[in-house]
Amino acid sequence: MPSWFIIILDIAIFWFFFGNYVSSFLRTKVQARRFRLKEIRKQYKSLLKRDLDIITSAEKNALEELISDIDKMLPEGKLEELDVCIAQQLSQKTAARLPREKSPAWLVPRLEMLVVAVGLAFGIRALFIQPFKIPTGSMQPTLYGVHYEKADGELPRGTLGKFFSFLNHSRRNMELEVSNNGYFEQEITPVKSYPLFPKSCVTIGGVNYVLPGDPNRVMRVIYEDVLMANKRETPFFAKGEKLLHGFLSSGDHLFVNRTSLCFREPRRGDVMVFVTDGLKMHDGRGFGGRFYIKRLVGLPGDELLIRDHKLWLKAPGESEFRLLDATDDPGFERVHSCKGYYHGYANMPGSLYLKNGTDSFKVPEGHYFMLGDNSENSLDSRYWGTVPRRNLVGTACFVWWPFSRRWGLVDRVEPLPIDTPPSF
Repeated sequence: MPSWFIIILDIAIFWFFFGNYVSSFLRTKVQARRFRLKEIRKQYKSLLKRDLDIITSAEKNALEELISDIDKMLPEGKLEELDVCIAQQLSQKTAARLPREKSPAWLVPRLEMLVVAVGLAFGIRALFIQPFKIPTGSMQPTLYGVHYEKADGELPRGTLGKFFSFLNHSRRNMELEVSNNGYFEQEITPVKSYPLFPKSCVTIGGVNYVLPGDPNRVMRVIYEDVLMANKRETPFFAKGEKLLHGFLSSGDHLFVNRTSLCFREPRRGDVMVFVTDGLKMHDGRGFGGRFYIKRLVGLPGDELLIRDHKLWLKAPGESEFRLLDATDDPGFERVHSCKGYYHGYANMPGSLYLKNGTDSFKVPEGHYFMLGDNSENSLDSRYWGTVPRRNLVGTACFVWWPFSRRWGLVDRVEPLPIDTPPSF
């Protein structure tokens, strides 16, 4: 996403939360009095509109008279006149002419607004658009879950820098420099923190370090991005080693189009969200969550085969396998490219299906076959089979946060021009 667009968004968000406070310092005394009168007039109009059916004629006329007095004063009133008008509006005499507030006065209108807002939000979520957070890295690099990113330069410092780093890129600073020789102790404990911003305590050589993320996430980062990435045989670290210097990213947040399946059937290549109800792992393990997101690669009656790190298809009525390519969906072309951290499709010996280049699978009627784009690290239909039609929720349509190159319509970004051959 262009930097200028992020800056405009930052200004808009800042003004939404703090604009009223900032503008109060920029107003002249006359502008401040007029602003106060406008607020009072807004309250009167709101009261008149809300309680029109229950107030008396005298109270209605009084409200209209007060609004008229303010309208006459606003255009050309001088400072002293505006002060007098505000004082009159706040006087006990004026208050006595107004309808009595319901008891408790502040609770009823706010409850009404809350009920309407919650009902509208749940209605939209249930029928049209559902927000969804990518939980894992199984769809990388098309979509990212919570992950660690290395930083080349300095990390943001100060409250404001950290705030905008999280606001724009969903990043929290994650750095660890060892201050004492010793081994990494595998027991990671949670630390008291704000809701939605978990922290964990890591111990190395008897010294405690606090890192962002829950214990499971921190453990994965240390094992995958420190020990495995650097091929460390033992978790011993020397004083002064910089194990982590980067960010913990919260991953992609997107909207799921629930109405898409009401007007058309699922297509090969759709990035699909589904529920795991009724699905079972071949080894009895749990799914780790009710909602999953994968790419739909096989329709009912399709026969699939992974060979040479590519996905092959024999559709109903066809006699030979053919390569799935951009004519089926551009996503297959990107996965096959082995560029920009796509590694193609993998035969996994520990899986139930497609475990080698001759092991094909035919999708049963009423079911669909799902694969992650990060095929080497994806728990998908190769391990637990197909997904029935009733489990499909909708298609992923729009990444709304963070403001990365993936922001916007899902599954549209071409791979980076970096060769990333298969690992297996």
